[in-house]
Amino acid sequence: MPLTPIDIQNKEFSRSIRGLSPSEVDEFLNRVAKDYEELIKENLAAKEQIAQLKEKLNHYHKLE
Repeated sequence: MPLTPIDIQNKEFSRSIRGLSPSEVDEFLNRVAKDYEELIKENLAAKEQIAQLKEKLNHYHKLE
């Protein structure tokens, strides 16, 4: 299940002797990085699709 902004804002890490649990922090950051990487890829794909659709639209406008 992807992270939501609320998940990020409400995330609380458990305390250990030296502060926050490093493994828990690392795991959370890895999830954040993975989800954002997926969003970046989706965003790039959407931009490419928009560009292609704009080209098709321009082509049809010229045909009119």
